[in-house]
Amino acid sequence: MRKSLPFMSSLVFFEASARLGSFTKAAKELCVTQSAVSKKIGLLEESLGFELFAREPRQLILTEAGEEFYNETKSVLHQMYESINRIKRYADTNTVTITCTQAVSHYWLFPRITRFNLKHPDIAINIYASNAITEATCAQFDLGILNGTDDWKADFHSHLLFFERIYPICQYEYPIDKLLTPEEILDQKLIHLDPSDWKWPTWIDWFASFGIEFKIPSNAQLFNQVTLALEASRQGMGIGLGWEFMTEQMLDRHELKRVSDAFYAPNMADFLVYRKSRELSDAAKIFRDWLLEDVSESQGEAITLDGFSSNLS
Repeated sequence: MRKSLPFMSSLVFFEASARLGSFTKAAKELCVTQSAVSKKIGLLEESLGFELFAREPRQLILTEAGEEFYNETKSVLHQMYESINRIKRYADTNTVTITCTQAVSHYWLFPRITRFNLKHPDIAINIYASNAITEATCAQFDLGILNGTDDWKADFHSHLLFFERIYPICQYEYPIDKLLTPEEILDQKLIHLDPSDWKWPTWIDWFASFGIEFKIPSNAQLFNQVTLALEASRQGMGIGLGWEFMTEQMLDRHELKRVSDAFYAPNMADFLVYRKSRELSDAAKIFRDWLLEDVSESQGEAITLDGFSSNLS
């Protein structure tokens, strides 16, 4: 099998030629001669057993097989690039990589990293935010923050960070002067997350937790990102759903207020995870220990997984 695979350099030459549509342009980018590129592509086609390009006068066109191979080559080279960067980052003992969703990184993690840097200015924390986060992507970094029930398929160490609680919130100056019941909230202007584009809870789930059947009106204002919906609430456009971990600072700054004491707890929490198969660097251990201590201090009381519920009020 190994003998039948093309050398990496051949893939690099092919990717550049296909992307630029020219052996001459690829040669210029790679700092080699045009003939060297042409020869390398010819040897690659011979090795593969099929043509990659249809050579037309003044034009280089991918064949159908070449188009498919080009898509695969881009993926292979991107994965190799990411792997090399990840290994380099791990080799840098003063750099810690952590991945989480955009909302967790922006509203929860970033303020804590700012405080951590004041205490440990020699350790760099690099955040890689993605809403497509999975157990597999977490395993590519030193640390990850995953939402779930602590029942991972991957072999992770796991530490509880915070439970998921969702309150109705609005702009601080919004014309509501008392706490509302779920039934009263039904009559208010609501800001919605698009259920077709959003895998986390919506108003449908929030009302259902109080035994209320709810349908999103056809003329409702929809947002496909929780950050957009939260900003709409902050701008006074209506009442939205506010995850506790996202809104704590805006509540303290009187940018938002809670519309009700009623909250929806979907039996989920966020956990700090990292692989058991690979020992953390000293810098990653320092950050992990600091973060867990900071969480413990900010909660005021211990949080436990007993019955998957919190003893915090």
